[in-house]
Amino acid sequence: MKRALASLTILGISTALFAGLFIPYNVAKEPALLLPTAYNQALTALGVETNKFHCVSASIETSLSPDGEWRFTFYSTNLTPKWVTVEFNGKIHVQSTLKR
Repeated sequence: MKRALASLTILGISTALFAGLFIPYNVAKEPALLLPTAYNQALTALGVETNKFHCVSASIETSLSPDGEWRFTFYSTNLTPKWVTVEFNGKIHVQSTLKR
């Protein structure tokens, strides 16, 4: 019984901590950086690789900046993904593996 209670307590605390780290973007607020502008910046960041990759999704997240960022997912024909994140403040990140 003590083990079950201890496990539930640890699970509850872990869930509360994890949930506290994730702050969803306020979708009622217009993005500070418009999608076409962010997409052009993402393509510029890919450079010559734009010939190998195509965009399959775009979303707004708050994983890198509390103000928000656009995250673009690109794939190549051999199913290799690449993520380009364009923060609303202008910082750009290109990743071959997804890190959150």
